[in-house]
Amino acid sequence: MADEERTEQATPRKRQEARRKGQVARSTEINGAVIFLALVLMLPLAMRWGGERFLTAFQHQLLQAGTLRLSDALMWSALAFLAPLLTAAFLTALIANAMQVGLHLSAQPLQPDLNRINPLRGFQRLFSQRSVVELLKAVLKFGLIAWVAWRTLQVETERLVAASQLPTPHALAPMADALYQVGLRVGVLWLVLAILDYLYQRWDFEKTIRMSRYELKEEYKQMEGDPHLRARIRQKMQEAARQRSIRDVRRADVVVTNPVTYAVALRYDRASMSAPRVVAKGRGWLAQRIREEALKWHVPIVPNPPLARSLYAQAEVGEEIPSTLYQAVAEVLAYVYRLRRGRR
Repeated sequence: MADEERTEQATPRKRQEARRKGQVARSTEINGAVIFLALVLMLPLAMRWGGERFLTAFQHQLLQAGTLRLSDALMWSALAFLAPLLTAAFLTALIANAMQVGLHLSAQPLQPDLNRINPLRGFQRLFSQRSVVELLKAVLKFGLIAWVAWRTLQVETERLVAASQLPTPHALAPMADALYQVGLRVGVLWLVLAILDYLYQRWDFEKTIRMSRYELKEEYKQMEGDPHLRARIRQKMQEAARQRSIRDVRRADVVVTNPVTYAVALRYDRASMSAPRVVAKGRGWLAQRIREEALKWHVPIVPNPPLARSLYAQAEVGEEIPSTLYQAVAEVLAYVYRLRRGRR
């Protein structure tokens, strides 16, 4: 049974277990691509904020001292230049990871696992289908990025040649712009490849966590056999039913009470009902809640202990009252209708 083909989609419980173990659909290429692209986009701003000051301090240090020492001016200018770049890289890495797997931390992958240092397992992983796919993806990525960089440099060749004839301070701007164009195109291509890789990782993850029919049956048995789970489900269902009953009191025509222990709310619509129907009932604190809701919505409350006990025992919420109680309920409804006419 353990070798049965896995053809079924993973259940929510299976997905939660995989997530707890750190198994999620995630592409490391996404992080690398967005960080690289963020650095490229932030580079012109970083140059304006601190790059020129850093180059000036760098040249001044070389001209004045003849050696490169870490002076205060050089250190602060370098920090002003690097701060926006490092901030952009950090924030984009967090956002990229959150968009893939959400806010998720798991210590499971950090726990010792002898299979990871098993030479036989390592050899099998080295020549597995997944390793071959990862190698092909890396070769394809490197080839495409190299081609895009080369084509971009070809377009910028004339400007780079012209810039090489200028003095160093004046040559930096066109050279930096050419490198910016290369970085931008490489970053966009990398991001497109990363998105494709993420889609592949999701497909591979879904295939990995698939379940067999036997596993589905076993999980269902475990869930059905868990008394705590059944108790929680029953408790939630009862709570939901109570809340619906209390909300439906506003639609009732009358609430019959014990007057303290029991409360039963009745509704009767001649056009759609053949007999009055129970819309809410309760005892103890629930009866008190029904009375409070009736007062809130100005629903008449009629004390009638024998009728309240009989209605509570013989009719469920949503059901019509039994025929044996027609006469008693009709008298209560007639009394309520007379009260309404009197108020008018």
